[in-house]
Amino acid sequence: MKKIIIIGGGISGLSCAFDLINKGFSLSEKTGLTNWGVYPVYNPYFIFWSRIISTLIWPFYFFCNLYRKSYSLNDENINAILICQYHRIGDVLLIAPVLRSLKIRYPQAHLTLLCCQDAEILARDLELADEVIGIEIPWTNWDWSLFKWLKVRSIARNFRKQNIDIAIDFKGDLRNSWFLWHVQPQMSLGYTDTGGSFFYTHPKPFPAGVHQTERSLQLISYLGCDSKMMDEKKSIYHDQGFIVFHTGGTDPKRSWPEIKWVELAESLSRDHKIAIVKTPETGPVIRRMKERKLRVEIFEGDLIAFKQWLKNQKMLIGIDSMPGHLAAYLGIPVISIFGSQDPNLTCPLGKWTTIIHPDIPCHHQRDHWRLCAKCMASIDGEKVSSAVVDLISRVKNRQ
Repeated sequence: MKKIIIIGGGISGLSCAFDLINKGFSLSEKTGLTNWGVYPVYNPYFIFWSRIISTLIWPFYFFCNLYRKSYSLNDENINAILICQYHRIGDVLLIAPVLRSLKIRYPQAHLTLLCCQDAEILARDLELADEVIGIEIPWTNWDWSLFKWLKVRSIARNFRKQNIDIAIDFKGDLRNSWFLWHVQPQMSLGYTDTGGSFFYTHPKPFPAGVHQTERSLQLISYLGCDSKMMDEKKSIYHDQGFIVFHTGGTDPKRSWPEIKWVELAESLSRDHKIAIVKTPETGPVIRRMKERKLRVEIFEGDLIAFKQWLKNQKMLIGIDSMPGHLAAYLGIPVISIFGSQDPNLTCPLGKWTTIIHPDIPCHHQRDHWRLCAKCMASIDGEKVSSAVVDLISRVKNRQ
């Protein structure tokens, strides 16, 4: 594949990068794009328009900031910390080490986690923070309803009554930083990959090419928190449990082909018990397994029931989605299947985690800036089956 260098990240540079990604080119850090976090964390078009909007609104917020009161903080007077992570359940699980580190650094502070409604019940069950609040954030679903945006702004302003000392957002999203500005904490901390540095009291440059958890730990290191990963959970291996398949994904570009799941179940069922998590997308896979008369347990239940059931199982095999992060959090061995997206940025973390991905970078023409169904389809079932044998051996020998 030819190597292309793009010099400059303005309108032309970002547009060119976006078109090249769609045509199957893989952009490396040498291009300079990754140094800004343009690829593959955010869509280049999103980066471009966010920075344009940031530039346009800067004068207004700069003027408003002139009248904001400045504060002097020390460890003794930090009593309320607000953490915003309201995109997906997996995102919340990835900042669990961050929440633990903050609680160690500020044991007297009341730690509030603001997350999406889907993650609320799980975050409370796992006791990730002193208080967990689930809200509907319209921009996470690309909802441009003015009413919903005004409602979210009202929620942010209500937090002013709690006198938030420190508020943190880890995404580097202009819309998230806008939300924090309306909270008006004494100190706000966040990345500015999409612009909006004027929304924070302490804006920080976005570290590209870094795993989401490590990136979040780096951010709180500015508060004196330990930026190292916390001790990993001890691996739990239940030899009599099921090897759990999580095949479902809301985006088919992120999914592994149905026939490959069936063939993998056929291969593994000779030596292991197999279970599959039922989701709206798993119907065709389950039907094919029944047609082949495979003995497969079907789990059906809510998120908390899934957590309770999962922690007694042998292993989870899944695509890049929430269950892999939950299994890793619980200490269950995980095999996570990635396509064209970079697993080094969002893979489940844990000693007993194996990542399966194509042997070569994506070279397909695709209609998504990051995901590629052809890359997922290129992953051989035998490769996954071999990874199962290897991972079980490692866990048993505790290597």
